[in-house]
Amino acid sequence: MPKPSAINREAASSLKADSTDSHWSRLVGPFIGPLCIVVLMATVLSGRDRLAFRDVSHFYTPLYQYVGERCAERPLTFFWSAMWNPLDQTGMPLAGETTTAVYYPVRHLIYSIPLLVDRSTNETASPNDLPEDASLALAWYVTLHLILASLSAYWAARYLGCKPACSTIASLAYPLSGSVLFLATNPPFLVGAAWLPFALVPLVHSKARGWKLPSIAMAMMVLGGDPQTAFHVGIVAGLWLIFDVIRNRGDRKWWPSLLLRALRMFGIAATATVLAAPQIWASVNWARHSGRVWSELNETQSFAFSIAPWRWLELLMPSLFGSPWPVNHRWDRPLFLGGDLSPVDALWTPSLYIGLSTLVLVALSLRGSYQDRFRGTGLWCFVLLGSSLAAMGWYGPWHVPYQWLVDWVPGYDAFRYPAKWLPFGTFALAMMAALGGQRVLRSLSETSVPNKVFANGVWQAAWFWLSVTLASVLASVGVWSAMASVKSAPIDAVWGPFQTDVAWYGWLACVAHVWIIATTIIAMGLCWKALVVRRTVSWVWVALIACDLMVAHWNLVPTINRNAERQAWQELNHVASNTAEVDRWIRTAGEGEYPLDWATTSDAQRLLAMEVHDRRRWYGRWHLTQKESVFNSIVSIRPWAIDQFWNTVRDRDDPIDWQQTAAWLGVGGSRTSDGHSHVWRTSGLRFHPYNQVVTESNVPWPVRIETASESGEQIDLIAVGSSTMSAGAIDDTFVSRRVYQDGGWRAELISQDRSIETIPGTVFNADGVAQGVWCPPGSWTIRWIYSPPGHNVAVIVWMLGGLIIAILTINSFIRMWFTQSIPGRMTGSAS
Repeated sequence: MPKPSAINREAASSLKADSTDSHWSRLVGPFIGPLCIVVLMATVLSGRDRLAFRDVSHFYTPLYQYVGERCAERPLTFFWSAMWNPLDQTGMPLAGETTTAVYYPVRHLIYSIPLLVDRSTNETASPNDLPEDASLALAWYVTLHLILASLSAYWAARYLGCKPACSTIASLAYPLSGSVLFLATNPPFLVGAAWLPFALVPLVHSKARGWKLPSIAMAMMVLGGDPQTAFHVGIVAGLWLIFDVIRNRGDRKWWPSLLLRALRMFGIAATATVLAAPQIWASVNWARHSGRVWSELNETQSFAFSIAPWRWLELLMPSLFGSPWPVNHRWDRPLFLGGDLSPVDALWTPSLYIGLSTLVLVALSLRGSYQDRFRGTGLWCFVLLGSSLAAMGWYGPWHVPYQWLVDWVPGYDAFRYPAKWLPFGTFALAMMAALGGQRVLRSLSETSVPNKVFANGVWQAAWFWLSVTLASVLASVGVWSAMASVKSAPIDAVWGPFQTDVAWYGWLACVAHVWIIATTIIAMGLCWKALVVRRTVSWVWVALIACDLMVAHWNLVPTINRNAERQAWQELNHVASNTAEVDRWIRTAGEGEYPLDWATTSDAQRLLAMEVHDRRRWYGRWHLTQKESVFNSIVSIRPWAIDQFWNTVRDRDDPIDWQQTAAWLGVGGSRTSDGHSHVWRTSGLRFHPYNQVVTESNVPWPVRIETASESGEQIDLIAVGSSTMSAGAIDDTFVSRRVYQDGGWRAELISQDRSIETIPGTVFNADGVAQGVWCPPGSWTIRWIYSPPGHNVAVIVWMLGGLIIAILTINSFIRMWFTQSIPGRMTGSAS
């Protein structure tokens, strides 16, 4: 048998040493990270503020509220019926969008608590009443996953053999890092980061045998809306297994173990697939219609949100380059990128900071005489290097390794955004800090320091402190010169012109923070001679990391005050409009999406103004809170047919009649960015005799849109597939409606003559964005039924898989109880 690795020897000694740890340390350690998170999120948990900015606001706050309301209609059986969302585009399956998290147990639990979600409707509300939303529920949802990220990191460190104090370091560094904490603005990817340690560690640890926890964790990622992180876990685990094969290729005894690990990985993947079956089935079915799959993405789309090389300095310094919001003072953009910004340079998170105190432990674990003892960090060096290079995307060497993923993995470019690899690197650093910190801090606490060595250490500390101070001063001079040399800083349409003074003050705050932490670390080094400090050095470092990250990221997650939002909403000039007869709207920009004066002014309350403005113009998914259907709403995965429509419109040289074209789309009203609306009549059903039904090849999109611009909903032809034509008869009528056909719709034709039995009807695609059915002569009522094939089978597989996992888990607990209790009873009776 092969010799146990260094990490396993270290783990065994560490776990054995737990008997010397005090009971309070094992009891309190896991709760320090969650307590810090609750303190950071206190204002949104209380309902005073709400999470704002980006997707968490205009996308997931209204979307999860709508999903919660739909699930509340059938709280115990919602999963049996595949739900259709009629309020986005021309309709789409609710679960097919993936990020809706329809089947995610945690979302369902949070949005089922009455205290967090107010589902009461006020039918007499005036336009000046701000529509209520489930902001409080989403705040608890986000906070719960940050806490889960902390607990999972703590568990991972303990799994690797770390003592409670060093495991607490990991539980602080991982969720409070800029890469993970700022995911509060994008909940699905926070879900993936929260479950990541539970999935990754059992897969890459060579001695791991369990399979239920990683299977459940990967299934939860998919159900929570982040299949990409689950896929990345599989990539990392597979590459590490290949590395083990290469490293041990000469050891024949090692091959059976590697084979078992490979089979175990496939088994875990299969189990996770079963546990996420309804979501996977819905996503795969909807992916057939996805614009991401069928539209050819250019390089800027595939590599959007790449991490530039200079940004890795943010690991050492909090908010090093500032932020574009709410006041535009992000100074690396004008310095390194000039005045033009591409999607490649879009900002995924304003800070990568993981704590200078954390990185000191990582650095100490890899230096000097300790190097041979720290081979257990090799795995995490591999994860850190690989994920960091992947996160760089466009800026990687020859765009590698992200380019390899795009080229070699079918459909990978549809995932997009290299920055999604950041949690892997952050988790690797947290594990290295925990493992390295345990060894370094333990050696310091157990080693006495002679007076002569201590005196030399004082001089070294003094010189190091002077070097840090001098470096801070020189860096400040260089940054000031760089800011002064900026000629053309980019002007943001929302956040206004670049503010040099704010950027400079932000830099000074950053330098002051780093200088204070560095000074504290140096002072701690001098105090290690004291016996009381040596005994508690691990917990002192825990306190330092907690203070470091909480102070650095106190305002990292953007929020707005709810009362201020209500007041700002009431101050708007709302225009009352009759929306009773409008089945679907289209948003228009008018003179622009945002007020023109925003680009020329700077305002610390601009985030509040933007959020109120976005709500009034139904940006993102805000229309869902008012139960209004919007054709051009922002969705995660837009149908390819909708993409074809917009691409054709953009490519036209001649203008089109938008009211006529909108009527052809089933849109009965337009809404401007300032809340004004215009309404026109449109019909729900359209009737075409057989001679007006033509194949799509005869009426391509340009001809279709040109004809729609001229005739509107009165257009005398409709485009269908060739199979639709062959299914109809000459005397049949094709009845269509502007609802998307994803293959899950069927119809029943009910005759007014009760002697005629109900006829099942096949629903066909029509005009790309609609659906229709052939009706024979006579008077019929059409019943449209959404029942996608395979959904019930997927639900049954999901339920059976969950039941089997539950039985096996209960059986494991029972066996554990008998193993621990029966020997004890036998010993007691014998004595």
